[in-house]
Amino acid sequence: MTIFRYRRPSLGKHFGMAAFFLFVLVAISALLYSASNNYPLETLIIAAVLGLAGIGIILYFWELVILGWIVDFLSEIGGPRIYPRPAPLECEQVGEIIVVKLRDNIATVWQCQAVQKQLKRLVDEHHCDLVLDFFHAGNISTSFRGVMVHVMKAARREAGRLGLPYRPVPLPCGEVFRVFEDREGAVKEMSKHDGHGWVVLCCVPAGIRAVSDVT
Repeated sequence: MTIFRYRRPSLGKHFGMAAFFLFVLVAISALLYSASNNYPLETLIIAAVLGLAGIGIILYFWELVILGWIVDFLSEIGGPRIYPRPAPLECEQVGEIIVVKLRDNIATVWQCQAVQKQLKRLVDEHHCDLVLDFFHAGNISTSFRGVMVHVMKAARREAGRLGLPYRPVPLPCGEVFRVFEDREGAVKEMSKHDGHGWVVLCCVPAGIRAVSDVT
């Protein structure tokens, strides 16, 4: 599983770098002071140059921080963001089961939300037995765990509204989703299950199995 995160360098980091340069300047200034008795004019000139350099360094780092804040602020209040239209999910119906083939990346918050909306639309169309097939999926964000849990609860509620019996899917200890090695095994096994309102997974990358603590 691949997680994409971006974080702007913090103010503390910039302040730390500026403090480091100031420390160097103070150390140099102390050396110059010790030599000022022998070379007073030259020491004064060098100290003035170093002082101006230190002020310039501090102003430079603060400029970077302030510009970053301005860019973030303008991006927040700017016009609506335009996202590419998500590709429709590829679905296959086998009896009462819907096999959803996940493709490409689901690596950003927007991509997770786009897939969630499409899965929720399936449930709203009275499909409440779902197999999520990850065989062709690309990078998967950990945020997709919440999407799967949300859809699982929606499928369970939809089964209740339709008057279909709900039966818990047998799970290994501590797991939330039943995970099958392949699509054929998932469809074959779940076709024998006498309950409805469930979501199971197949062909899952190892990292996305980290869903056991989600309730």
